[in-house]
Amino acid sequence: MRKLKDWPLAIQMWTIFTFVIVIIFALLSLYFSFTIRSFFTDETYNTIETAQKNAIEKATGVSLGNVSSNDIREVKHIRLNYFNENANMIKIERFISNETAAKLFLKKITRQAENQSAVTGRYIQRANSARILYVIRVNGNNGNFIVSYMWDTYRNSLEKNLMKKLFPVMIIALVISLIAAKYLAQRLVIPLRELAKRVNKIGKKQWQESIHIDRKDEIGELSKSIEEMRNELVNQDEYEQTMLQQTSHDLKTPLMVIRSYVKAIEDGIYPKGDLDSTIKVIDSEAEKMQKRIKNLIYLTKIKYMSKHQSEFKKVYLKDIVEQTVEHFFYNERNIKFELNLQDIEVIGDEEQWTVVFENIIDNELRYANTLIQIKMFEDSEHQYISLYNDGEKIPDDKLKKIFGVYNKENGGNFGLGLDIVNRIVTMYAGSIIAQNEEIGVSFIITLKR
Repeated sequence: MRKLKDWPLAIQMWTIFTFVIVIIFALLSLYFSFTIRSFFTDETYNTIETAQKNAIEKATGVSLGNVSSNDIREVKHIRLNYFNENANMIKIERFISNETAAKLFLKKITRQAENQSAVTGRYIQRANSARILYVIRVNGNNGNFIVSYMWDTYRNSLEKNLMKKLFPVMIIALVISLIAAKYLAQRLVIPLRELAKRVNKIGKKQWQESIHIDRKDEIGELSKSIEEMRNELVNQDEYEQTMLQQTSHDLKTPLMVIRSYVKAIEDGIYPKGDLDSTIKVIDSEAEKMQKRIKNLIYLTKIKYMSKHQSEFKKVYLKDIVEQTVEHFFYNERNIKFELNLQDIEVIGDEEQWTVVFENIIDNELRYANTLIQIKMFEDSEHQYISLYNDGEKIPDDKLKKIFGVYNKENGGNFGLGLDIVNRIVTMYAGSIIAQNEEIGVSFIITLKR
């Protein structure tokens, strides 16, 4: 047997609505039945007491208060005495034909009258397979008391008639509720089915069609989230396609140079005039390829780390910057380094921050004229790292794009270095910007403390 959760959502909702509504109506029916029975029971006793007072006033001429003058024929009265059992039995047997039942009833009402502290008391008793409602009025201490009674057939008749009138109303309300439940279920299911179709297309990489459901509720929020996911997947796909194309193109050039130079050497020809110079070119092209492949591998590693929790520890950025600068200190262009570093620490991965500073400094060495300045400081809320070079400015239209993939302005190294930097800084909930100074360019990293 299929579980409810395995059924279509519309059927689940309709079934649950139906079950809840039926339970509510069942509880309301019980409540109304109990309330109506209690109401008519109270009204029956009021009727008996009113009829009793009317009967006494007619017999004695003594007013017992503000009572109706109507003759209530459904109410019967009998006068009894504690000390005249035979006469009492004759009167009781007029409406309770069974002798044994009559004796028990007489014994009970006599005991009730003797124990009654108030003038009147209300009672109910089963007799002749029905219920009798009666009121006992005690007349002083002479042993006389009056029993006024009415069978509950009148009360039951009123109750049944009222319930018959309520039942069609409840059925109509039930039908209307079920129709409303079905309509609501369809309102929810139709857009969910549409979203399911779109998500299925996204799973098959058919994600060019945008997703938009004009709703302000949770389904609308879900559609917005799926649309954001679709856009991210489209961007990621375009990124990967671009990277694949550029990788093929940029690896092809150094490979062609290396192969052509190797063949030339085999033929005894030195394209750069001598063997040493020609081998240097081959080594230079091989080094470029090595850096490009290293960046590609690290880019893949960053994607993995962004999806998996890493074990971070305290990292002292001042030490990393100083170690990185040592690697570049003796450079071919004799660029000077000036450091002004506070001892800043972050919780992270030392290798990642080493890659950040290596890529930025390597980039700045290509553009700097004479100087690279690195400053590191913090305030109560943020930590700042500024890397400045006195080279040429970056065109304004390139400033925001410089951290994009394959931005290869002025011979940039494969276009991945600054993209990797941006991805690592973003992993730490930080930001990096490039800004033109009066002379030169600064790269500024901002981290929250």
